[in-house]
Amino acid sequence: MLMISESRDTALRQRAELLGRKLQDALSTLVSELGRRGVRDQRSIREVLQLSQPVVSRLLASVRGGDPLTTLNSVPGQEALRQMLRGASAADVDRDCTTKVAAAVDELGHFIDADFGDRAAFDAVLSDWVVESRGAFEARHKAAAFKAMSALRGVQADVVLSAGIIFPTPGAENFSSVGIDALLGCRRTRPSGLLRNVGSWFVPPGAHHTVTSLEGRPIAKASDMLLAGFSTVTPDLVETVQHSSVFVETTISGLPLGRSDNAPGVDYVCGQLLSNFNRRRRSSDSSTAGIGGHAEPPCEYFIVDVWLHDEVWPDSRAEVHIFDTVVRGAAHPNDAARRNDRLDMVETVQSLGSGPDAFRLPEYPRYGELLRHVCAVAGVDTARLRGFRCKIRYPIYGSQIGIEFELPA
Repeated sequence: MLMISESRDTALRQRAELLGRKLQDALSTLVSELGRRGVRDQRSIREVLQLSQPVVSRLLASVRGGDPLTTLNSVPGQEALRQMLRGASAADVDRDCTTKVAAAVDELGHFIDADFGDRAAFDAVLSDWVVESRGAFEARHKAAAFKAMSALRGVQADVVLSAGIIFPTPGAENFSSVGIDALLGCRRTRPSGLLRNVGSWFVPPGAHHTVTSLEGRPIAKASDMLLAGFSTVTPDLVETVQHSSVFVETTISGLPLGRSDNAPGVDYVCGQLLSNFNRRRRSSDSSTAGIGGHAEPPCEYFIVDVWLHDEVWPDSRAEVHIFDTVVRGAAHPNDAARRNDRLDMVETVQSLGSGPDAFRLPEYPRYGELLRHVCAVAGVDTARLRGFRCKIRYPIYGSQIGIEFELPA
């Protein structure tokens, strides 16, 4: 069954490449014919063919592309191509030329309808065949998903930030870390919208690590972790409900409704100290360690930052792990059983540099101030930190996103 599927996939790709060459050749002939008549720049092509500027740009890009699949990825949609043919006929472009283009357009349309159903399904397949198209394809669909989930959930945030500062603790078996979670620019999109977040600060019996507030106090409820100088959410608006021995649900009320200058979104910023938590070296059940979080509520940007002390994993390479959590919940990157839950996305890790001069985040002007504050409380020297970032615009709602480092042997 697998061999049959692979054979059909190969056949479809070969047919697509053949159609791409035919279409590219036909469109090149049309553009050459226009050029022979003195119609060469985008403005004059737009006027002659009666097309919009974006369509003309895509048309010329499809002609320039040497690869036939790149041509299919760049070419305008069927309706735009038919409008192009009407414009060419009205401009008395050579009939043999327009007939050749019409035949290629019709053949492509039949191929898409018969073998894929519609252009959206065809574009999804092209995103795998044409690597360069992946970023634009994913961004377009993730933006649509963000709008849909914001409307359905009734809440949204401008930025969700999960940041970790990992540093050595003298005499400890493992490294310690400061965890920062920030929901910035939160608002309701519907009157019934309620901001909910699920997390945990419980320590299992027999564990060697502890979880406290930044100042070292026990955590009984989510508001105990609030960083008052950076949050516009007040403790009375934060409610904590424990649903099991591990997980706690936090709800935040009083969010502004809609997006306007009169109702700016509110910020929920909290921090915790995890002492003796991150492994120094790999073990039989753990070969990586890092920082991550869940993309909720729906947000425009999801950012994971990891700041490592220069004594922490100095030679380790950073890697992004993104997991689908819909069916089986949170995933541990070292769990081989969750390998198929990893999402194949274009996201990468950016190296930010070292020291406080690297403490910049355009989406949050107070980020440097926040990092310096938590480092001062935790006793971490900011000059000895180096940063890594994964920034995702319109993350898949509910996905688990983390930066992992391979542990030394």
